[in-house]
Amino acid sequence: MKIENCIERTYCLYASEWHLTVMLLPFISKKLYEKNRIYMKFENSIEDKMNKLTDRLKIKNKNEIKDIKWSSELNDEDYSMNEKMYIVAGSDQYIEEMNQSIIEYYKNKDCKVKIINCFDIFADKEKHNLIIDKTYVSTLTTRGESAIS
Repeated sequence: MKIENCIERTYCLYASEWHLTVMLLPFISKKLYEKNRIYMKFENSIEDKMNKLTDRLKIKNKNEIKDIKWSSELNDEDYSMNEKMYIVAGSDQYIEEMNQSIIEYYKNKDCKVKIINCFDIFADKEKHNLIIDKTYVSTLTTRGESAIS
């Protein structure tokens, strides 16, 4: 299968780690109910913030959320032929390297993979080019995921 059909890319912009946590939590909870496998690849983990927020809220799948694997590197167990989702956050260089590793692994596989790249809006690089980047099919905001038209 061609890489274009295998990997779907989404982006989100966030103002702070707490903003990213609040934005991701309902999305992650929903995706876990849909039985998606989620791997968090963060250069600087927000796992503590995610745990604090889940402890304060009434969420039915709290334990599943806390069982998500957090890592800044890809491991052999992060790859499989099943549907899976990678949520990636960090510097532009980190995001690019992580995306390339994921794409390289899955490029000749028959699978369905979603990569959500989370960009800090206060980072150095201009983010307005993301909107015109044709490799992204949707955006994730506090209101959820929306297709880019």
